[in-house]
Amino acid sequence: MTQLIVLLLVVNLGITYQCYRYANIKGYPVTTFTCLGLIPYFNLVVWVYLLFLPDITPFNKQFEYEGHNEKQPL
Repeated sequence: MTQLIVLLLVVNLGITYQCYRYANIKGYPVTTFTCLGLIPYFNLVVWVYLLFLPDITPFNKQFEYEGHNEKQPL
């Protein structure tokens, strides 16, 4: 029984790590998806959700550099 619990914990932490990794790669909030990945059974839904979400890092970089270097009119 102990081996089963340890196996389930290892699998849960592995899926949580995958959620962290995909959120980091695709540009989504890492802490939010990692915390959601820690919830058992729900972490599979979050992981599959992250697999099919589009990559938003180009959009994040576009908004970082666009218009922030210009001075705002008073």
